[in-house]
Amino acid sequence: MSVELLYFTPEEWVKYSEDSHVAVFKEIRRSSLDRITYALAAIDSKGPIGYVTCRETDEESLYWQYGGALEHRYGVAAYRGFEAFIDQAEKNYKRVTTLVSNENIKYLHLLMKFGFRVIGLRSFNGEVFLELLKSF
Repeated sequence: MSVELLYFTPEEWVKYSEDSHVAVFKEIRRSSLDRITYALAAIDSKGPIGYVTCRETDEESLYWQYGGALEHRYGVAAYRGFEAFIDQAEKNYKRVTTLVSNENIKYLHLLMKFGFRVIGLRSFNGEVFLELLKSF
């Protein structure tokens, strides 16, 4: 299975931001809240797999803000899409960080399988988030 990444500027992502967030998180988030450098969408021959919004914090560091797989694409497709996001990051940066709810066990397991490690903890609106880092 071949996965392709589509690149979106912040201006291009506005058209997809809200629907993508609802599809993954099942909640509405206005696109006007986005502060991203770019977004990536993973697709294969069966269609969209998932997305990630990215913010460069410096020339060597990338922060993954929001993203995930579409529910009907969980499994091998989601794994391959995530692998493509990692490969893209490794080619262009020295590290990636992200915040993940401590309730999102499946995603935390996936991140750890790919070498992300917990480096911090944050609390926001009564929810606990783990800060993770992957260095290349």
